[in-house]
Amino acid sequence: MELLILIYIFSLGAILGSFFNVVIYRLPRKLSVAKGTSFCPKCEHRIMPLELIPILSYVFLKGRCAHCHEPISVRYPLIEALTGFIFLISYLRFGLSYQTMIAMILGSLCLIIAMIDFDTMEIYDRFHVFILILAIIHIAFFTSLPFVDHLIGFFIISVPFYILAIITNGIGGGDIKLMAASGLLLGYQATLVAFFIGAILGGSVAIVLLALKKSQMKSLIAFGPYLAIGIFIAYLVGIQVFEWYISLLI
Repeated sequence: MELLILIYIFSLGAILGSFFNVVIYRLPRKLSVAKGTSFCPKCEHRIMPLELIPILSYVFLKGRCAHCHEPISVRYPLIEALTGFIFLISYLRFGLSYQTMIAMILGSLCLIIAMIDFDTMEIYDRFHVFILILAIIHIAFFTSLPFVDHLIGFFIISVPFYILAIITNGIGGGDIKLMAASGLLLGYQATLVAFFIGAILGGSVAIVLLALKKSQMKSLIAFGPYLAIGIFIAYLVGIQVFEWYISLLI
């Protein structure tokens, strides 16, 4: 029975991941995500329902459009699978609880934010608003942390980011708003963990790109994807990681 629940949760995530692919593709192109059918981005042929089965359709079509036979980006099934994984790990972490629902929504938002920022180096304000709404619901009804912890979380990374942006122009406004909204949701302990995870991941990727000469010192690298990963991980285990680290210092 438990296995069937896990398969159902993963499948639900994968189905929603298929829609997230539409959002990630269409929003930067100013296309409606609510109207119109899915189409091949290369030949613009309408994609039939049997070609829209998450993950499986990509396998059956051997990674090619059924109409023009051009390769389909492997990113589409990967995002579907990743969304399924986000749903699955959220359930495994929190079980049947409100936290599972918030984790699923937050993880989905972080995935969309990460992919759009990776493509365009822009984070849309609507996603910050969604996270703020999550934060307000969480604080109003479910949190076990004092309100001041959430309030400090709002400022603890976003304010240094803002100051750094003024001085160096090296931090985007989207990153500042993302850490503010997420900080309110997470509280300051988990927000610090989210930042350090994002900094370590982003810094590591930057070093690798420089070593491979894929980037230059003055090149801009999207920081949002790494912050988004950190935020989701921090919601799952941020406080535990923070407490473990503090215990090492005592």
